[in-house]
Amino acid sequence: MFNQRKRMKIPKIIQEKADKEGWNSVGFIGKRRGKDAFAVGYVDENGEAVPTGLPVIYLFDGKTVETVYGEEALELL
Repeated sequence: MFNQRKRMKIPKIIQEKADKEGWNSVGFIGKRRGKDAFAVGYVDENGEAVPTGLPVIYLFDGKTVETVYGEEALELL
């Protein structure tokens, strides 16, 4: 899967975690805390974003994935 905004290939570990947790949209948002940051979400069959509440961000250092939720994730956007 590619992120259309920045044309970055989404790492397999990130895509698998998103799929496992029920997210069907993953986008690279840049570097945060020195790691690659990805926002996850859900889009409907028309490609429209579905409101899910506060954001969820995955931080990836090349080996491990850290999940950041809620207000802490909001601060990373």
